[in-house]
Amino acid sequence: MNGRERTLAAIRHEVPDRIPIDAIGIENGLTAEQLGLDGRVLAAEDFRGPAPFDGADVINDYGTNRAYPLAEAASVAAVESYAWPDAGQYDFSGLRTTATAWQRQYAVRGPYWVSKPLFCTTCGLMGMETTLMTMLTEPAVYEACIQKVHEFSMDYVQRFLDHCGDALDILYLADDFASQRGLMFQPEHWRRFMKPRYAALFELGKRRGLPVWFHSCGDITAVLPDLIDIGMDVWETVQLHALPLSPQELKRQFGRHLAFFGGISTQRLPFATPAEVRDEVQRVIAALGEGGGYLCGPDHHLKPDVPRENALALFAAATAFRAPGVTNGG
Repeated sequence: MNGRERTLAAIRHEVPDRIPIDAIGIENGLTAEQLGLDGRVLAAEDFRGPAPFDGADVINDYGTNRAYPLAEAASVAAVESYAWPDAGQYDFSGLRTTATAWQRQYAVRGPYWVSKPLFCTTCGLMGMETTLMTMLTEPAVYEACIQKVHEFSMDYVQRFLDHCGDALDILYLADDFASQRGLMFQPEHWRRFMKPRYAALFELGKRRGLPVWFHSCGDITAVLPDLIDIGMDVWETVQLHALPLSPQELKRQFGRHLAFFGGISTQRLPFATPAEVRDEVQRVIAALGEGGGYLCGPDHHLKPDVPRENALALFAAATAFRAPGVTNGG
């Protein structure tokens, strides 16, 4: 199998020739080619219009150390009068060419980076504390904001899919709304403000026969059945150390419905020995890989403090792993 075939087989809960390997982001000097990754991420990140958010592209960056343009918004009208960006001003022109070239070898997924579709972007517009307070005290104002973000995301994803055509293998979306202790707000708020909007975004991929790969950090188990209900096929990133259930129980409860990506703790990677990394990889694959449905990789970015030898050990161990019912490579 090549990387594309291997990844898609695992997502379909088929047993691949070996465990697929991938990474969310690599920041320690290595490359996807050096690590032998099976997938590639595609996004249209170049915005061709004037800066849509007073110099800060909030759709792409919900970070810190800047003003939040809707922090003082006290009414639905104030939210709706904001200068919302036009997704048509992103440059989608080269997507299909790149995706077609990659697809000969790799599983191509996208868009991810530009489409952190809901909670993250409202935090970028209001600030996280204001977002959480507004959700509780002024729900109509928060709903107006998240609806505008959702409309942008729907437009962006639709344009992205149209330009990629059949050269895209996986719809790759992301939103972070949990810590390692659980959701940042009550599940009922997630179901009110986010679930129907995620469902609409997921459906854009489902109409084209694409599996939905969804990135969400931390412990989201309180709404994992909801995400399965609306069509999530792959959960990234599975931070096993943050979950209230064992890897074996995660597989037992949700493995029929989901493929899991991640599982190897990036919080331990800087401090482990290569032998310890290999042991963790083998344990996690044994727990999550039975019958397909697992893609091995670090449970977050490979940060600069991850030693080169540990990163190489991780992916070499996953590539070498062989067990009946987990791989068909011997």
